[in-house]
Amino acid sequence: MGLAVVIYFRVLGSNPATLGGIVVPLRAVRFERCLMKRNIAVALLVLCLVAVFIPIVTRASVTPYFMAVNDTLLPFSADTMPYVSSGEFFIPDNVFGGGELGVHATGSDELERLRLYKGSGRYVDFYTARGVTEDQDGNTLFWPAARRIGRRFYLPLRQVCDYFELRYEIIEVPRDIIQNEQMWIVRIISKANFNSPTFVGMNRNALRSSYNAYYAPPPSPSPIPTGGGTITTPPSPTVTIEPTPDERDVTVHLSFFDVFTGSAEGILNLLDIQIASGQHACFFVSYDDIRGNPGLIRRISGSGYTLGIMLNEGTFEEYQKVSELLFEAAKVKTVLVLTAESAQMDTIAEEGNSLIFWGNAHSLFDDETVTARDVTEAVLRQGGDRQNLIFSCSENVEAILPGVITFLRGNEYTLERITETVVPVT
Repeated sequence: MGLAVVIYFRVLGSNPATLGGIVVPLRAVRFERCLMKRNIAVALLVLCLVAVFIPIVTRASVTPYFMAVNDTLLPFSADTMPYVSSGEFFIPDNVFGGGELGVHATGSDELERLRLYKGSGRYVDFYTARGVTEDQDGNTLFWPAARRIGRRFYLPLRQVCDYFELRYEIIEVPRDIIQNEQMWIVRIISKANFNSPTFVGMNRNALRSSYNAYYAPPPSPSPIPTGGGTITTPPSPTVTIEPTPDERDVTVHLSFFDVFTGSAEGILNLLDIQIASGQHACFFVSYDDIRGNPGLIRRISGSGYTLGIMLNEGTFEEYQKVSELLFEAAKVKTVLVLTAESAQMDTIAEEGNSLIFWGNAHSLFDDETVTARDVTEAVLRQGGDRQNLIFSCSENVEAILPGVITFLRGNEYTLERITETVVPVT
């Protein structure tokens, strides 16, 4: 018996066995109903799989990650922490620093290139400035573009592992290990002696202690005895920071100045990656910033960030001069002002009574020695329901900012950008 394929359109209101005036054998109708049931079952299965997968990606994209190589858990820090962008994991190049994976990394600042190589002749070049990836034969590899943040290159995990024949796992850490927090381990494997549950179990204490050490303030210094003898420093217990309900309701405003530096674009890229929105930061720009790189100023404005004016001389005439240049470069007008010294606010207050002052940059986080821990301690000490964090666009800030943002988001602080309708933090 031959196989007949019937293609038809159902006419509304027609008899189930009558299609567009054509009488169809009842077996064809039964076949259609069977096919529909099968299609519905397949669709339900796909929806179930999507429902399982999407929460993992969504939660992981806003959660700090531990990093592991084979059976070794790496230190938990901003320098070793991978991140997720557009569903892809990106890992820092120092993962390959120890050679444990059999893959090595070497970078070139002049070329803005990182090379990963294994053995003789097999390598991949990542050109971050051009967004191009090439193999040892000069062929372009259509991978997600590697990115450079500060001194660190971040590489696409899946493609790198496939190319160099490595495995990787995204391991969920049980919530009872770390303060009921949702945490994950990105583990790259060339050879390993322990499976995932065993690896997590053997590192329970290390996971907890490294997490606590990353977010905890340093212990107070021991008092110096006055009557002679030996100075002893007792071991300090691990301090666990558990945000209180008040701290979880804190709104934080992120701002930046000294935009005409080599790190400003890196910070901009970092904000795009970690926050994925231009609606959480403000850039205060000076006359020299705008003259030096008007294209960057337009990019900041076009990405949705707020622009304010940085005053170095602290006069109303300076404000007018910078304001005109800002409008010429980016077609933006603003009354938001940051001054170099707090005394300057009073000097121009009478002439510029319509200006909105967001403090001064004299004693803020522009020190090249400031660490992520210094910033998080300041946040915890300051308290209150609103805080203002103002940073210079320096290499150091570019390096510590991932840790600061990870802390804020991990402890459920709300990031809100400065606008002309937001009351300044006093």
